Amino acid sequence: MAGVLDRLELGDHVCWTVDDDEVRRDAIVSVLADGVSEHHKLIYAGDEPAAVLAGLGRRGVATRALLESGQLWAGTPEGSYLAGGGFDPEGILAHWHVGKARARAEGYRGMRVVGDMNWARRQVPGADRLEWYEAKVNTVFTDGYVMGVCAYDRRAFDPMCLRRLALAHPAAAGPVLPFDPDTSLRIRRTEEPYGLWLSGEADMSNRHALAAMVDEALLSGDEQPVVTIDVTALRFADTAAARVLLDAARRGRMHIVGCSPVLIRLLHFHGAASIRGLVVAAGYPT
Repeated sequence: MAGVLDRLELGDHVCWTVDDDEVRRDAIVSVLADGVSEHHKLIYAGDEPAAVLAGLGRRGVATRALLESGQLWAGTPEGSYLAGGGFDPEGILAHWHVGKARARAEGYRGMRVVGDMNWARRQVPGADRLEWYEAKVNTVFTDGYVMGVCAYDRRAFDPMCLRRLALAHPAAAGPVLPFDPDTSLRIRRTEEPYGLWLSGEADMSNRHALAAMVDEALLSGDEQPVVTIDVTALRFADTAAARVLLDAARRGRMHIVGCSPVLIRLLHFHGAASIRGLVVAAGYPT
């Protein structure tokens, strides 16, 4: 099924539910192969590293040279997510931040990470914290250097479990739902002004990812007087997204700027005017 993940960019973090082994392998190989010419660091962590390497080889990718140079790493969960004998989400988060810094220092233009997540269905210590991890790992992606695909086999996971995991991702793709940046949420960190830039659609389907990132911005901005949420490129937001923003605004000074008239009305309907220090504006406040 070519095209499922073709529109991914650095900074995207996607929950991909799949129910066909051939489709899964082919799409994973495509995501990694497309990063070779871009000089991206390529990482595959899952149960089938040999199959992924073989697939790359069939596409003419010089896997041995990439493995030897360090541009490509392909290994099992036991060598990545479960390296300590169980799943340690805080440790894995630290690992990704260190790995990202190392990739930058080595001159790579970005990182592509594919996690084949079926290991989470085993009796693994710490696997019950996967939902928390998927929300918190969004901090790895907001500077636009890393692309992440989390592949979940919907034949192996309970539908309600999959639903909760999807909520922790800004974007999703599925068997009949290719990744679409226009209807997904993209979140990027900004420095001037300090805060976040949002594009696409913020709604019930990605509210946990949005909440995690807004919370992170508040916690990281101790020396910043205001967290600015730029929604100029946000084409849609629902009540769930509005409540996430307003709940955060009650815990720290916030400017929500670039609002459409519809979003302004929605935020005020849910009590924006009563929150001290909150500015809701169509443009940037002066």
